[in-house]
Amino acid sequence: MRNPYQRKAATKTQNTPYDPSQAYKQFIEAIVAQGGIYALYQDGWALCATPTGQKAFATWQSKGLAKLVIKDNWANYEVQEISFKDFIEKVIPFLREESTILSLDLTPEGQNILVAPEKMLLDIKNYLYQIYVQKPELFRTGEIPLPRHIRIH
Repeated sequence: MRNPYQRKAATKTQNTPYDPSQAYKQFIEAIVAQGGIYALYQDGWALCATPTGQKAFATWQSKGLAKLVIKDNWANYEVQEISFKDFIEKVIPFLREESTILSLDLTPEGQNILVAPEKMLLDIKNYLYQIYVQKPELFRTGEIPLPRHIRIH
């Protein structure tokens, strides 16, 4: 006879493995759609380090995710929004000059996606081309730069 009080095992469908490439793609789609990214600022931008010790500029796709890490060393930092246009035209070129990579969606546990600024710029440009082919009217306001105006070199 079966025990009526025995719990059923949890289904495996909820345990989908984390896919960094899918998370990266979703990050790009989110920052383009909302027109900006978030970073922490207090007398300078918050930087973190990679496992190899390289400097990384911490960015998030939402204000809520950025607020999760405001503690310990970053306790006095505030969340600042950087417009998408400024991110493309000013932040990425500066990071390239300084040999600093991007840390996307850093969690309190230390998980993040590390991306070279050149790769991020190229992937954003490719994504903007896909959007431009389908909906060129989105680029009329000037808030989203035209893909052909984004310089990679």
